[in-house]
Amino acid sequence: MKIKGLLSVGHMIIWSLTLQAQPNLNTKPLNLEGDLASYLVEGVDKFLLDELEASVKKRAAYWNRDFSSHKAYVKSVKPNRDRLAHILGLRDKRIAFEGLNFKSTTDTPPLIGQTDQINIYAVSWPAFGDVNGTGLLLEPRPFDRKLIANIVAIPDSAQSPEQIAGLQSGLIPELQFARRLAESGCRVVVPLLIDRQEKISRLTNREFLYRSAFELGRQLIGYEIQKSLALVDWFKKKWPEQPVGMIGWGEGGLITQYAAAIDTRINTACVSGYFNSRQNIWQEPIDRNIFGLLEQFGDAEIASLIAPRTLIIDAALGPQTTIPGGRGAPACISTPSPDSVKKEFSRAEQIVRNLTPPAKLYLMDSDQKPLADNVLTQFLKSLAPNSVLKQAGRNNIPNKNKNFDPAKRHAEQFHELDRHTQWLLRESPYVRKKFYTP
Repeated sequence: MKIKGLLSVGHMIIWSLTLQAQPNLNTKPLNLEGDLASYLVEGVDKFLLDELEASVKKRAAYWNRDFSSHKAYVKSVKPNRDRLAHILGLRDKRIAFEGLNFKSTTDTPPLIGQTDQINIYAVSWPAFGDVNGTGLLLEPRPFDRKLIANIVAIPDSAQSPEQIAGLQSGLIPELQFARRLAESGCRVVVPLLIDRQEKISRLTNREFLYRSAFELGRQLIGYEIQKSLALVDWFKKKWPEQPVGMIGWGEGGLITQYAAAIDTRINTACVSGYFNSRQNIWQEPIDRNIFGLLEQFGDAEIASLIAPRTLIIDAALGPQTTIPGGRGAPACISTPSPDSVKKEFSRAEQIVRNLTPPAKLYLMDSDQKPLADNVLTQFLKSLAPNSVLKQAGRNNIPNKNKNFDPAKRHAEQFHELDRHTQWLLRESPYVRKKFYTP
């Protein structure tokens, strides 16, 4: 019996080995030389790049635009607007407030800069949760003067509010766009953005805040949009009849573009040094990563959410930086090429070509000089047709706050956002419970 059993086992082994030697139907042995892992990475890379390229043509399936009237169009794209707000993480309720808070002590008054045309104040305002926005308020003089519009002017993350207001070196007067708009008769608020300086962890400040927020369905971009839209809430509450504009360069252009797409109360948006094809967004800083963005939205589609309101695209030099990576994600920010900007702008025009009256989309070219006179003039006239752009001043404005510490202000903003995210984490079990309650 033992011998018969052993023979049976032997026959089974020989039979299984024979089967293994025979390839399955419609297959052949994998014969690759070299590193198989490299082949795998290259294959995945090609697949993802092909999917990115194909996403442009697939987006139309997610839209159901009604061009019969402006009102019908705005209603028809609301599901897409809601989707964009969701993936940007705009879920925290903003706080209503009566006025901006002056930032002052017994030693430092809130008025930190003054000319014969404007006053500049250090301010803060509640945004959401325990998070505040902070920056500058520029008020035209005299105070009884009729103002053109209320403006949110957003610098790049590598710039300070003081630089675009003319209180700090780093920009020539022609590029101090917040100051120029205020001197031309606009009330201007300039919020601070989180910068990309490296922390001790060897992550940039923006990436550090992005990482934890992303896990909780939020975005650093979304937080900064909320701070800017809190100002729009205040403008429309206090001066409901006055037009609202938003303008930004670099990262400020990014915030402007998304904020104007989300909030239809913004009459005119000006995006400088940012608008482009987003097909290479994977090369940009990881804090710009938005889950599922390219499924429905490129910059042209974002522009179509701003229509029929006014959108001005400034095809200008943008910020340029390289993040080497290491512990964080490597990235590169470069100036959008004029041809790429024109191509994406043409896509936007094509998308809204059937709007009547036509959409107010403007592509401005100023030899790549950011926010040049023709761009600011178009921005002002879109808000008030009779407005006139004042010539840039010759000198910077002296800063009256000699003890000002920009690093301290930035650290306060950083820790407020980090605390908010950590609070969301503590509350997350109760939020999840709602999804699993029978």
